[in-house]
Formats: sequence, C-alpha cells, structure tokens
Amino acid sequence: MITPRARVLGRIADHLTAQLPGRPLRVAVDGITAAGKTTLARELTAAVAARGRAAAHLSMDGFHNPRAVRHRQGRDSADGYYTDAYDFASFQLLVLDPLGPGGDRKYRERIIDLPSDTPIDEPPVEAPEDLVLVVDGSFLQRELVWDEVVFVDTPFEVAHERGTRRDTELLGGLDQARRAFEQRYHAASRRYLDEVGPAESATVVLGNEDVANPVLRRIGGPADAVVNLFSYGTLQTPSVQIEHFGRTLVGKEDVLPGYRQDWVTITDPAVVEVSGTDRHPIVRHTGDPADATSGTMLEVTAAELAAADIYEVDDYRRALVRLGSGADAWVYLAN
Repeated sequence: MITPRARVLGRIADHLTAQLPGRPLRVAVDGITAAGKTTLARELTAAVAARGRAAAHLSMDGFHNPRAVRHRQGRDSADGYYTDAYDFASFQLLVLDPLGPGGDRKYRERIIDLPSDTPIDEPPVEAPEDLVLVVDGSFLQRELVWDEVVFVDTPFEVAHERGTRRDTELLGGLDQARRAFEQRYHAASRRYLDEVGPAESATVVLGNEDVANPVLRRIGGPADAVVNLFSYGTLQTPSVQIEHFGRTLVGKEDVLPGYRQDWVTITDPAVVEVSGTDRHPIVRHTGDPADATSGTMLEVTAAELAAADIYEVDDYRRALVRLGSGADAWVYLAN
C-alpha cells in the first residue's frame, strides 16, 4: 500500500512531469537548514524518473564558495553564512542559464569538492530536452531564477533537533552543533524568511514537520495564484467544494476533446462519504476528435489545487490539457 509520504510526493511529481516547456524544467527544493530538503529532493527525483521522465538531482554543496570566502566574516557569523556560503553567480551561469530559455542544455554538476575545499573543473553534462533538474539548497530564492520552487516548511524547533543530531560529529559535539545552528545556520535562515518571504513566492509548499505524513499546503503557483481546474465529476458538486475548499467555486462550462469518459469504483471511505457515491467518472485519452468529455472549468487557488490533489484517489493523476475553449487547465485523468 502506498504510504502518505509517497502519495504526496507523487502528486508533486505529477505536477512537474505534466509540464513540457520544450527545455529542461529547473526545480528548486528550498527551506531552512535541516528542513529535510536533500532527502525530499532525492525522493522527488526518483518519483519523476518513475513516471518515465528524465530526472537529475544536484546539491548546492557542489557550488559553495571556497572556505576562505565562506568564513571571512567569522566561522559563527550568520551574515557570513547568508551572504558568503554559496557561489550563486556561478550556479546561475553554469546551470540555470544553460537549461533556461535559449540555453545550450550543457550544465556543470559541481565546481567544488566541499570536504577537501578543492575547486573542480569537470566537463559539462548535456541535459535531455525533457530533463527535470531538482536542486536542493538554502536561500535558493534570494538571487536565482527557477521554473518551480518546492518550499519545505519545517518549524525551527523541529529542524534544530534534526540538524544538531545530524551534525553532532561533523561540528565537534552536541553543544557545538547547537551553538552553530542557533548563531549561524538558523539565524541566517530567519533573515532569509524575513527578507525574501520564500514560502509565499514558492510554487509548491510542503509541510514537513512529520516526515512520514507531510502536508501538501499549496501547489501550482505562489500564494496569490489562481489556476484553472477542469472537473467532469464530483468536484463540480457544491457540497464537495464546500467540504474541501470552504466555498463554492466560480466556473463555466467547457469540454475536454480527445478523451472518453469511463467509471471507477472508489474504495476510500472519506471520499465516498463526501461525494455520496463510490462510483466516480474517470477519463482516458483516445486522441479521437469525436470523443469529448463535458464538464466545468473551475477557478481555484494554489491552496485549493493542493486540496483537490489530496481529495482525488490514486486512480487519478493530474495533467495539463487544452480545453475546447482554448484555455489550458489541470485535469485528473486515469492513472
């Protein structure tokens, strides 16, 4: 049986793989120090690859500044960590620009070996056109340009416990690790939250306080985003909308061409209770212009799209489609 964490990560992976910009998709996994960014980035890369899309993972550890630059304001300096830890200019030039619009898709995987503090001059890697590149690191929205940003939202007290436990040996003992997180790492993270507001500008927000049961808080855009969601089933029902979105939604009739409607039996008791039935419609792509599915194009916030992702069972995956009206919209298709 799929775990709650795998289910949420699968929804994010569906969201990323649905996007085909004609070049690599550049995805940041952002958050405070010890939020769980690296673990999530690795899992998300694997989930994207499992869906048949080219995927690669990079860590900003490979784009640190040399130690002399990182520590020039003092080993315990929060300002030094915030401004001097990473070589963002090189990362933009060597990774994000080549994978962005008009780029040649040849990017570097690292420029430094962090443990030995040794510069590395490796040949670039050529990315396939459909690559999803997932990058984890700190302060990723301070200067860099991304296509998607996943913000890993973890409370400071939880991240502090994780980080000090993880880095006790590396930092020379538990007391030293606690001091480093309080005075340097998390002090810098608080400055980042205050100055940049990274959770508000991220396109995906994931609550990661309980790693086994993460919470998908927003997906599809920043905090003020409004997106189109095409529904041909129970999400058109006012009672379902009120239960999951807290309001009835604005919508207009539309049609999904090239898809034929079928039916699926739902076994999730919560979904059956809210919808009032265990028999739900589901659509499958045929490509036949004679096939069409009628429904409603709903306007939803990114937080409401996350709620819809949780409502829909695993028989469905979310995809981006062109409707009969010419509008682009998200829709839940047969998985």
